Amino acid sequence: MKPLRPFPLPLSVGTDICQISRVFRILDGPRGSRFVNRILSPEEQSRLDPRAQLKSSNDGLHPRYLAGGNQVEHMRELAELKPELWKTAMYVAGRFAAKEAAIKAHPHRRLTFHDIVIERIEQEGSRLGSGPPVARIKSEGEAEEDESALISISHDGDYATAVCIGAAPVKT
Repeated sequence: MKPLRPFPLPLSVGTDICQISRVFRILDGPRGSRFVNRILSPEEQSRLDPRAQLKSSNDGLHPRYLAGGNQVEHMRELAELKPELWKTAMYVAGRFAAKEAAIKAHPHRRLTFHDIVIERIEQEGSRLGSGPPVARIKSEGEAEEDESALISISHDGDYATAVCIGAAPVKT
């Protein structure tokens, strides 16, 4: 077998997937605020919809009693019962997947959820007023600049998925 030539660019890729209804159940439970504080940075928390009640008590609708066990119907019912909380669950699930992907794309760093901030960079001419999301990887020292990594977040049905492309350290 021929020798394998290394990939020519110092890039690293990470990916993750997260079930939105699982995040919804966590947010709707007694530990919802704790989960959000563990995953999201203060900057990201400021973007949450204030109408979503994170400390709400369980309303007694256990998942197995909803929609007869059909996962798609169950997801629709959750979204209809508490639409603001469902939107928050989508946001948090997307950020969770993006941060997990960023951690996987930076195996040379010991990153935590709070070392990564998913943000949108303002772009002129963008029809939505902001550009695609990027991961801000906070620097290890005060003298260093924060690092950016490319992020793509997608939502489909009951899942949020994300991919991150980060810079790998250059071997000298």
